Amino acid sequence: MARPSVDTEVILTAAAEAFAEHGSRRTTMDDISARAGVAKGVLYLRFDSKEALSRAVTDREMRLALATTRAEVAADPRGGLLSRLFVHSLTALHTRPFLRSLYQEELRPGPRANDQRALYRERLPISADFVLRMREAGMVRADLDPETLAANLAVWNVGLARTAPHEGLDALILGMGELVARAADADVTDTAPGKECFEHFADGLEEVWSRS
Repeated sequence: MARPSVDTEVILTAAAEAFAEHGSRRTTMDDISARAGVAKGVLYLRFDSKEALSRAVTDREMRLALATTRAEVAADPRGGLLSRLFVHSLTALHTRPFLRSLYQEELRPGPRANDQRALYRERLPISADFVLRMREAGMVRADLDPETLAANLAVWNVGLARTAPHEGLDALILGMGELVARAADADVTDTAPGKECFEHFADGLEEVWSRS
């Protein structure tokens, strides 16, 4: 039975599940309305188009992934190291089916491939600017180039997205984190400066999202 006053979160959850299962291109507003148990007109009262709904789902999923990452980093005694930030952010992203399917869809070859890869890079958990800030905070080895390191982490992240889903995802990501630890982490005992860098980075993302 259709529910005209359903909470928007119910719609966003239904849309995330539908997009993850079928892909955004093949999912219709009829699919989403049926899954949410509302008339299609209710969707259009909340969102102008499927694209607007997809953007709202993406924003929500990214916020949830960021919140998970923040909590895991705060609880991890070594959470301020680049390797631990990499592990926590990858885990948060790749265990959310919608985000995993979104990345896979954006990375498929096609006429919009360059735009899709640019969008993917914008959502990467580790950027060159962030690596630079981590190096300045003493969390990353001083002899490493932030651009090169961030580019390598991006390749790993893209490879993980392309080949998902994985059996033993946690073990795979932890193994990647161990490689980052050996290659990039500075030899420090206090990782609080790294946690502070990440909090500033996360606050900046939240600010950008609040304006969009």
